[in-house]
Amino acid sequence: MKKLLKISLQHFAEETQNTDGAGNMNADGGNAVPTFDEVLKNKDYQSEFDKRIAKALETAKEKWEKEAEEKLSEAKKLEKMNAEQKAQYEREKQDKALSEREAAVTKRELTATAKETLSEKGLPTELASVLDYSSAENCNKSIETVAKAFETAVTKAVADKLRGVPQKTGQPGKVSGNYTDNRNLI
Repeated sequence: MKKLLKISLQHFAEETQNTDGAGNMNADGGNAVPTFDEVLKNKDYQSEFDKRIAKALETAKEKWEKEAEEKLSEAKKLEKMNAEQKAQYEREKQDKALSEREAAVTKRELTATAKETLSEKGLPTELASVLDYSSAENCNKSIETVAKAFETAVTKAVADKLRGVPQKTGQPGKVSGNYTDNRNLI
């Protein structure tokens, strides 16, 4: 295992008036800010740090093993093929990769267009995360559906507010906020 480089994370933090350049407080500035190594001297922090490192290493190991297994499987498959079959396999593999790249580019373009369309319609751009990006037509249909649903929800909320109907909080028997009868305001 490689040796880890020990550095003070405070070295990269912005300096304040009462620090010594390494981020530690001077005697007149109060308590010193602990370094990373000092924090890890606490058994609870060290234990949590060790758990997270072990989990990260395990995840990385599983990923590496899966990739190695896939490469070995592909090598065995290629070994059994003749030259023509290998060429066909490579073409199919390249076609699949190209299709995936094209789909990713199309999705990025549709996402940008959808956010622009939502903005033009006065809708929150966060709604873009629920749209269907499988094609431009599906994207436009889902924008229209989301726009109608959003407008319906806003209209209902405004009507309820004007009638003085308290909004649901998700907790039975509890109503949030102070509600007054707004019927006289119309």
